Amino acid sequence: MVDDNANEMKSYEVPTESHIIQTFGTASFLNDMGSDVVFSIWPVFVALLTPPGLAPLILGLVDGIGDFVVNVSKGFSGFISDKVQKRKAFIWSGYMMGASSRLIYAFTPIWQWLIPAKILDRAGKLRGAPRDALVADISTHETRGRNFGILRTLDNTGATIGVVITILFVTFGVPWLGAALGFDLLASLRLLFVFATIPTFIGAILVIIRIVDYRKKPGKPVFRISGINRSLAIFIILSIIFALASFSWSLVTLYAGLFIVIPATPFLGVPVAYLTFTLTAALTSAPLGKLGDRIGRRPTILIGFIFFGSMCAIFLFVPNFWTVILAMIFYGVSIGATVPMQSSLVSELSPIDVRASMLGLFQMLIGIALLPASLIAGYLWVLFGPSLTFTLALILTVIAAVLLPLVSESTHSD
Repeated sequence: MVDDNANEMKSYEVPTESHIIQTFGTASFLNDMGSDVVFSIWPVFVALLTPPGLAPLILGLVDGIGDFVVNVSKGFSGFISDKVQKRKAFIWSGYMMGASSRLIYAFTPIWQWLIPAKILDRAGKLRGAPRDALVADISTHETRGRNFGILRTLDNTGATIGVVITILFVTFGVPWLGAALGFDLLASLRLLFVFATIPTFIGAILVIIRIVDYRKKPGKPVFRISGINRSLAIFIILSIIFALASFSWSLVTLYAGLFIVIPATPFLGVPVAYLTFTLTAALTSAPLGKLGDRIGRRPTILIGFIFFGSMCAIFLFVPNFWTVILAMIFYGVSIGATVPMQSSLVSELSPIDVRASMLGLFQMLIGIALLPASLIAGYLWVLFGPSLTFTLALILTVIAAVLLPLVSESTHSD
């Protein structure tokens, strides 16, 4: 009996913030490096597998399903994580699922196979709510925004390196593989995707070795609707509206690639657009996280809304090479401002004992919105052109921004 109690106390021994953030940051860096090797060239890869002219619609379908699965899986994993009082297993298994999906991408013969592969890939995001809850638990109100910002910075730094790898591969590796082995572009990308699995597997092993389960308030939590106060409810609603505006980044980079024309390698505009916004997000996430700790979550999220709306306006009114580069920078700032602050604000508006459940619920509802968002965006693009897609996104962003002042930043006790 004494040993059991000792083991239970040990399992909830408080880890240091630095240990948790370093480990999760490294794992996230490695995972995003591998995943963005794939995703930076994803629109081109999908276009190579689809009938001419249908790439926007297929991208909207596949990515919409993927975004839906991402956040639904986060919802269930958050609830189950609170219920079983475990975090770690969800995190490392999520990384394993993401790595495995890239092998399926590599050997996909037709575009329809992308759907189950994308589901497996995005289901790996079940690690999200348990990881965010663990980070929130080991943080204080004064450091929470900073910690989420650091993780987002490392995510995006890894993504940036992944994009650079893809750009170098497309520029130098694809021609060499074509000359030496007779590989076409599609075959070359398949080989690249196989190698993209390795960093994520390493990240999963790091989590297995270095992370122990910890919850700030261990017990027998049960999800309860009373955990959703008025401010959290309003914030969920406006975030859903913004999610409807935030259709797949694949469509954003596909459109940007039409204006970022690079001689001799026309399809390179897509990964260059992807690199621009991921690098910007990497550079701005940590500073904006600290800004959120200082001036508040709401003003920082509003900054994100303003930059996202500005991106849409540029695409609508003045799209050319340099303005589209600027739009991609604005897109990166919007991600750096909104993503860390959304997690911070939801965690602070939630009771501690059901924090993962609330984070998971929030992410699940966002995922439900992202499915029609990408489908509608792709459908409008194919039928009426991209202008209507970005007009709708701009209108929805303005509505979300108008609702934001109704949210209070009162917090539960840490």
